[in-house]
Amino acid sequence: MLSYVIEVKFQTFDQAKIANSYINTCLNECLSIDGIVGMNTFIGQNGEITSTIKCENKSCMTSVDEKFQEVIRTLRSTMIFQAKTFYSICSFQYEKEAVSTDL
Repeated sequence: MLSYVIEVKFQTFDQAKIANSYINTCLNECLSIDGIVGMNTFIGQNGEITSTIKCENKSCMTSVDEKFQEVIRTLRSTMIFQAKTFYSICSFQYEKEAVSTDL
């Protein structure tokens, strides 16, 4: 599985919280891109955000890259931060479904 990874580091956690809301809204808009099979966003206590978009094919990755370059440009017009984007291949993944039957 191919992944598009965005790593963004802000000066403060409060800035990261604001940016995280915007990034998650943009991720929601990406759901219409054909080929996306999963997304994750993590926010760290030191002002870092990491988002991972899992794709079925390279054309999906290109579409996601175009969308996120626009997101980065918009954020740069309002905040100071460092950003890095890169492609990766998922080498391990585990997710347990949380199901409870207790009443």
